[in-house]
Amino acid sequence: MLLKGIFSKPLSLQCQRSLFYWINLQFNALDEQRQKKLGSDRTCAEWILRNGGTIKWVNSSDVLTDYNELPKEGSVRRLQEVDATNTNIMANGFEHFRGCDNLTKLVLNRCYYVEDKALAELHHLKNSLLFLQVSSCPNVTDKGLIGLSVLKNLKDLVLYDLQSVKDLEKVVGALKSDLPRCNVRTEEYK
Repeated sequence: MLLKGIFSKPLSLQCQRSLFYWINLQFNALDEQRQKKLGSDRTCAEWILRNGGTIKWVNSSDVLTDYNELPKEGSVRRLQEVDATNTNIMANGFEHFRGCDNLTKLVLNRCYYVEDKALAELHHLKNSLLFLQVSSCPNVTDKGLIGLSVLKNLKDLVLYDLQSVKDLEKVVGALKSDLPRCNVRTEEYK
């Protein structure tokens, strides 16, 4: 499909992708005023759900998948788990994690806009994150994975299907050295 309109020539597929990239940038942007008003956990939950992910609150067994099912504004809830599988989250949105001090589990699976810069932003979760999965994220490289060594409280790290990682064995060795209490696995988590 080619876009026309105000342009005299059809836009190429490359230009269309750029348009979607810019739209996704806006969907990921942090609204600092809203975060100040409603708190980090609420605005992070909104960001993840708006982008198609799921969340789980502390002291709840329910997984929330629908943005419209968020609790009424003003109620205080704390995020415990985020599953960002198949979402369009990107690095500029990872600032939403700042202040999410109870987030213990994060799944980044098939997140095509997640790259090394995004993983570097996980330092916001260094005191709480216990489980992290990074899989099928084609823009993540060895450098981005090595940067996860700041997550000193991690107990489980699952890494697989990372096509831009050149030497996964070396990366895993470095992570095991830097995170001796973390179980690093390179196969699909079941």
